[in-house]
Formats: sequence, structure tokens, C-alpha cells
Amino acid sequence: MSSFRIIFKDLKPNIANAIKESCIRTEVRIYNIANDVQNTMTMRSMDNYSLATGSDTTQDLAKIIDRTVKDSVGVGCDLSVIVKGLMLGAFRAWPFIREDALKIIKVVIKDIVQTIFNHKGNIKEMIEGLLTAVVMIAMEFKLNVQETLTFAKGYILIAAKEVDLKYSEEITQALPNLDGL
Repeated sequence: MSSFRIIFKDLKPNIANAIKESCIRTEVRIYNIANDVQNTMTMRSMDNYSLATGSDTTQDLAKIIDRTVKDSVGVGCDLSVIVKGLMLGAFRAWPFIREDALKIIKVVIKDIVQTIFNHKGNIKEMIEGLLTAVVMIAMEFKLNVQETLTFAKGYILIAAKEVDLKYSEEITQALPNLDGL
């Protein structure tokens, strides 16, 4: 498997801001979760990360995702808002290189799908948040929306199958049909 480098700049602030931006109305629980992203203990003390896929340093992003989802499930936040913010924040913290866009989406989807399973989060809200974020990313970074959505939907299924077969069946049933786009 070929390795590529992912570099995130100001990861925690980008994720916190994207979660707040994703919330269409001011909701104290969601804002508290977003503010708490800064307190997530990661392996790096700085917010500048150079991540090689498969290395221990990719765990920093996974830790932020895990803690944020766990806290959100615990207080009953709308996971579509949280997941959308996590995906947008991670993507915006990365200096855009068109050729690596799908790789970044893949890394974030994998961590989110695993974490939602681990913390028994709402699958439909996860899917809504992921697909909404993917559309926004595609539009913001001038990617082909249909191709990016199709890739994301396929990778959500792949990631779910890696976690648990029953989980992948639940996700398959919850995924919308994208043929009409």
C-alpha cells in the first residue's frame, strides 16, 4: 500500500469552528462539545500535524474524533452536526491538494464510522453528517459532487464492513440512493 502524507494545520481550532458553523441554531451542548475539542489530549502538543497514514500520529485525529463523538453521544447531541463539523474541520485544516482529497475523506470516514460503532451512535445522523459534509467539501474545493458522494458512500460501506458485518447491514439500509443526483 502506498503511503502519503497528510498535514493538518490548526486541527483542533478548525474542527471546533466547523462544529459550531454546522449548528444552525445556537445549542449550548454542541457549543460546549466544540469548545472542548481544544482539551482533547493528543500525542502532539501543537496543532500542526504531519501524518503518514498508518502511523501512530494518525491517532491524534482519531482521538479528537473519538472524544468528540463519545461526549456527544453521552449528552444526546445531534450527531449529524458533530460529524459534519468533524469532517469539515479536518478537511479545512489540511492544505488542499486535489489529488489527495479522496484520501483525506477516506481517513476521516474510517475513523468516524469506527467511533460511531464503538459509542453506539445514531447511524442515520452519522450518514447525514458525512454526506452533507462531503457535498460541502466538494463544492467548497471545486470537486465533482456526484463522484465525491459516490466515493464517500462506497467507503462508508467498506469502513463499516471492516468494523462489523451486522453494522454494515444497518448502514447499507440507512444509506440513501444517490442515483438521482
